[in-house]
Amino acid sequence: MTIDELKKLPIVMLSMSRWDSPISSASWSLAQEFAKSQPVFYVDYPYTFLDYRREKDLPSVKMREKALLGKGSLTKELASNLWSITPPLMYPINWLPSGIGYNTCRKLNNKKLAASIEAALKIHGLNEFILWNSFNPIYLSSFKSYFKPAISIYHSRDAIGAINDYTKKHGVASEIEAIRNYDLAIGSSTKLASDLSILSGKDVHLFANGGNIELFAKAWKETGAVPEEMKHIPKPIIGYAGNVCQRQDYLLLEKIALEHRDKSLVFIGPREDHLHTDIQLEKYPNVYFLGPKKLQQLPDYLRYFDCAIIPFLRNDLTESIYPLKINEYLAAGQSVVTTNFSDDIAAFKEVIWLANNHGEFLKYLSDAIANQGHAIKEARWKASKNNSWEIRVQSFWELVKYQLKIN
Repeated sequence: MTIDELKKLPIVMLSMSRWDSPISSASWSLAQEFAKSQPVFYVDYPYTFLDYRREKDLPSVKMREKALLGKGSLTKELASNLWSITPPLMYPINWLPSGIGYNTCRKLNNKKLAASIEAALKIHGLNEFILWNSFNPIYLSSFKSYFKPAISIYHSRDAIGAINDYTKKHGVASEIEAIRNYDLAIGSSTKLASDLSILSGKDVHLFANGGNIELFAKAWKETGAVPEEMKHIPKPIIGYAGNVCQRQDYLLLEKIALEHRDKSLVFIGPREDHLHTDIQLEKYPNVYFLGPKKLQQLPDYLRYFDCAIIPFLRNDLTESIYPLKINEYLAAGQSVVTTNFSDDIAAFKEVIWLANNHGEFLKYLSDAIANQGHAIKEARWKASKNNSWEIRVQSFWELVKYQLKIN
């Protein structure tokens, strides 16, 4: 099969992120980009019977209920060339120790998942497909007894052993298994690709995250009303867009709130800070949490930031991160202040403020806020253009061509 023939095949993409997640993900962004030229079936991260019992009253579960219980359509058309697949409920098995019991139950789950994928494709009269596992090695790390895709891609997007105990328990071994079983393995950061190559004994190639460059460029190319939630927030605004989770340096964030009292610190995204720190940022009068927003809404908020921040710790997890938000921030024309948490973020040093310690970060905030203007915003946007998802997809096909020896 040639590259041109592969580019016409449907892509079946597994992920740990659902298509309607409150935060953007690389897998969902890639699915939308591929769907511009070929069919894509995005497989929802499976719900287990336990998930269903706990979450059955949530709108996101009610919307899927019939499919989860095997009583409704497996697929949902989300856009032109883009469908979701909702698998039936799976057995909750992560609590099991490694061994015969876990492996037997995992095979049962994989068989159910593979059957739902095949059934969904059959509905659409499709047989051949590309299998893309975007960082969900718990499912189908071994797939060859269930179906034979034209090519298979395993895509690692984080250091799975460093996220939390849940993902570490079975995720590390499953990811190595997936890398060895799939035709091509790719990693979203330099360190991640290198580490996984060593651990698996197989080449894992760099496939960096991209960004929806033209969407975020609306932040400076277009005008718009101040979002209602931001109208009462005093400027200047130091903003962060993304999950507030274990990656943040909470001591640094507290210092920002204290030492930049004349500025507002605004967070847009889901909050998990209470799980990772005793620091209560909401007690500071200049700190605002606006909750998660859809990707399409983010430019309207970034437009009114005076600078954007990536206040990550440097540890095993963050050293393996190429954050989506760096390309989104720059495409939005934002001045960016970030900690020096990885080699990949350091590669942007010419167009961002890269802080090696708290003192530098606090100083750079004022410098970044002062560094504005249309020409500067356009220059930042230009710096992000080569990192668009469109360019990433082009580079992916080049990688397939040379690594899998396909013409």
